[in-house]
Amino acid sequence: MRVKALRMSDPKNEWWLSRSGEKFGPVTFDQVVEAAKAGRLEPRTDLLFGGDLKDWTPAGQVEGVFEKISKPEVAESKTAPAAAAPPMLAEAAPQHSQEAPIDLDLPGATRLGWFLGVTVLPVILSLGLGVLLPKLGGMVGPEGAKWLPLGLLAVPLLILIVTVKRFQNLAMSGWWTLMLFVPLANLWFQSMLFAYPPGYGYTRKLDTIGKVLVTIYWLFLVLSIAAGVAAVLMGGAALLQDERFLEQWQQMQNQIEEMQTAPPQPAPAP
Repeated sequence: MRVKALRMSDPKNEWWLSRSGEKFGPVTFDQVVEAAKAGRLEPRTDLLFGGDLKDWTPAGQVEGVFEKISKPEVAESKTAPAAAAPPMLAEAAPQHSQEAPIDLDLPGATRLGWFLGVTVLPVILSLGLGVLLPKLGGMVGPEGAKWLPLGLLAVPLLILIVTVKRFQNLAMSGWWTLMLFVPLANLWFQSMLFAYPPGYGYTRKLDTIGKVLVTIYWLFLVLSIAAGVAAVLMGGAALLQDERFLEQWQQMQNQIEEMQTAPPQPAPAP
């Protein structure tokens, strides 16, 4: 990743821009404002960091970046020559909302990283522990061997860490991981982890890959449920046609009826 640098004297006036996997900065706040006026910033998908901000924030949510231009300023802008773009942002073409990039440069696990982290890596780790733990059991003795099964906790711990990192990549709190334990809601959040692009918590937009993946996810889920229901119905129909099953069912019903109609047993003598 290439980071363009400019020496600044006031740390409070150092700002960075993140767009499409590339960072620009530091630049001054005035340069950021000039870039916004020139149409080179997209308020939803371009992220800013600097000043008193604690985290990357969409440019449109940073106070003072996008201000309403008064009528005299509009009239003046028609006759005055266009201002040059700030040096650090001059290479960025003017942005339009409908064409703005939404692949943001955010930390955490990407879609592919999360998918590998909850499928392939746990399998590899489980196989490795299955080979390693028996060997360690012979080395540490009976007393130490009883603690070795705790090593299997590495698998769910890996899945938990990767999932938290994935929510961070979506620009969402890692606490949303708890929603994966809520029935029905977990299906929706799993689709987000599987398909949604980085920074979705900021942009609320799906890229082309995300739309394809979310379609695949829900189609697979619906088809899996339909296949399960069909298997149960077919299995039930097969049992109803099985004479041996029907005979056993009838015997069980007869035993239940006999138990219900049998006289009560006398109480034992003291």
